[in-house]
Amino acid sequence: MLSGWGRRPQDHYLMTAYTAIQMLESGTTTVMYNHTQTPVSGLEDDVAEVIRGFSDTGMRTAFSVYFRERNRVVYADDHEFISGLPRDLAQGLNRYLAAVDMPASDYFASFRDIHDKYETGPGGKVRVLLSPANVQWVSDDFLQQTKELATQYQTGIHMHLVESAYQKEYGYRHWNKTPVAHLNDLGFLGPELSCAHAVWLTDQDIELLAQTQTTVCHNASSNLRLKNGIAPVNSMLAAGVNVTMGTDSTALNDDDDMLQEMRLVSKLHRQPGVGQPALTSQNSLAMATVNAARPTGFDQEIGVLEQGYRADMVLLDLRKIEEPYLDANIDPVDALLYRGKGSQVDTVIIDGEVVLRDGRPTKIDKDEIVRELKERFSAPLDPQTREVRALVAELLPYVEKFYQTWRPDQGEPHYRMNSRA
Repeated sequence: MLSGWGRRPQDHYLMTAYTAIQMLESGTTTVMYNHTQTPVSGLEDDVAEVIRGFSDTGMRTAFSVYFRERNRVVYADDHEFISGLPRDLAQGLNRYLAAVDMPASDYFASFRDIHDKYETGPGGKVRVLLSPANVQWVSDDFLQQTKELATQYQTGIHMHLVESAYQKEYGYRHWNKTPVAHLNDLGFLGPELSCAHAVWLTDQDIELLAQTQTTVCHNASSNLRLKNGIAPVNSMLAAGVNVTMGTDSTALNDDDDMLQEMRLVSKLHRQPGVGQPALTSQNSLAMATVNAARPTGFDQEIGVLEQGYRADMVLLDLRKIEEPYLDANIDPVDALLYRGKGSQVDTVIIDGEVVLRDGRPTKIDKDEIVRELKERFSAPLDPQTREVRALVAELLPYVEKFYQTWRPDQGEPHYRMNSRA
């Protein structure tokens, strides 16, 4: 919620470049990056530095800036909630929100500018998407305008959706239906839309996502770390939903290791009991490759090794995977998922260009990026960052109190892992 203050454009470049290096080192060739709604005064420069950070490493990028316009502190009207805070805290919070506030018309104008400047079209390495942050953070009118603009520009839409039980409850409190059902009523679901997380879904929600060909981006590590639960991936796949896999950035996944994420996902969705659904290694690999290509806008160019597609390849050191012994009957995909590590990635090729060789990036100096990062972030915190951290610490008890009357979902779980009985 409270981020962006105290960072220079150069900071965004350094952090992005280092993130891209980590992703390359674990075999990731394409990133879907959702940028924070940073202070408006510096947004243009921040966007330029983020895109430059990915481009300098050779990565493909599906880029978007997310937009929030309401319910930005808790899931209630900003003014109403802030008016109940102590005066100094309210003033500090209002200053922060004013710095990141952006009218919807300005957001759409910014999208057009970013699209015109960075969208590369077929054969290029940058796609620019639209991004309402989440259904409770934007108006219905904003969603409808987003849908129209996405159709006009033939681009994708990325948003967060029912990541937590509180977001699901928000839907019942405000529309007497789930957020997914509300989006369906608006005609917002569709093949151009990808939804991050989608943990708290009903069976009816899953049917709607499948019928509308809406994509779900599964972020298992992030969901577990934030105590948000486990997305019903088996049920979604069985219904025909296009489920992809992500790491949710270094803000919530410190190593951005896609091989480790694939292993976690393949094990997390193995439900107890003979005959119960179990995600296969092949399912997990597909979620990270061909399924994941669709929401990026590169789906007609990447995701598979076939004639007519771009030459994106990842080569691992098979000797390290086989040591000390690997039975000849072991499925190669099983071996990859259950023994593979980022340290075993030897070469990464994107569009025929070697961007990682012998485990080292070829287009950017990793040692120099690390040195600059250490130098920058070993310095004392700037006043704005200290102010935001103090603000968060003071605000937290009031946020926790607000949600005391909200009850996490008590419905029947999709997965039953164990029982007290």
